[in-house]
Amino acid sequence: MHETVHQPALQSPDRPDTVFSLVAALYVALLVSPAVVFAASVTYPLGAGALYIALLAVLTAITAAGTVAVGRVRGVAERLGASRVARGLAVLPVLGMVGYGVAAAGVDAPGTDGVAAAGIVLSGVGIATGMALVAMSRTRYAKAVVDEDAVRAAWKAGWPQPLRTRVQVGALTLYLAGAALLFGGEFVGLGAYEWIGALAFVPGGAGLGWGQPRSYRLAPAGIERSNYVHRRLYGWERFASFSASEDAVVLYRESWWRPAFRCWREEIDDPDALIDALDDHLPRA
Repeated sequence: MHETVHQPALQSPDRPDTVFSLVAALYVALLVSPAVVFAASVTYPLGAGALYIALLAVLTAITAAGTVAVGRVRGVAERLGASRVARGLAVLPVLGMVGYGVAAAGVDAPGTDGVAAAGIVLSGVGIATGMALVAMSRTRYAKAVVDEDAVRAAWKAGWPQPLRTRVQVGALTLYLAGAALLFGGEFVGLGAYEWIGALAFVPGGAGLGWGQPRSYRLAPAGIERSNYVHRRLYGWERFASFSASEDAVVLYRESWWRPAFRCWREEIDDPDALIDALDDHLPRA
């Protein structure tokens, strides 16, 4: 019989720690501060030096006030980590970059071009900050709802070795070829192909991490997957089924376009115990 466990409610959530509060406030400040200074520069034209000081002052003020404000909201980190809206935190700065670019082109006032350029740069930093904030919130949510005493299985595994090897070879080839075109094109007369190198370099670098071993834990709330710095809980409702073969244990996601969790059976300490635990929660494919 398969147990259905819905997303657990947070009981008496704590206030967020200082690090999370600071990162959350900094994220907001990076996106909002240039807009505040930009609006002020349209109304009150200032020199470049004054605009720079104003931007630093607003950035510092929003970060400080935001850190205090976020630190007073109980459970904000865990609730953010449980929400699917969290993934948008890394996308919002991209919209900010576009917005500042449009503002720079459409507003003709002294100093606005420099503020808009600063907004684009700070929004770029906001992308990395948003990704860190998502990871931090998901980790805190997993810590809050996974009962250590109720964990039925724990294992560390990656994709089956033959598949892992093929992916690594392909990603490394793409990465090296892209790097050669991107950074060495000018020296060998292939400067016109630098954009092709960029298109190959980025996915090739990302692909180097695909299929590497991850740590997993099976709990009543779902499957927790983690690497060295990031923990994430996937509720049982996000899985459709699982399969077990001589080669791998595969957990299929509810959304067809999301990649399955593939775990090489040879890296699982007790695959039979894991399969028995999965049988209690998911149907077999």
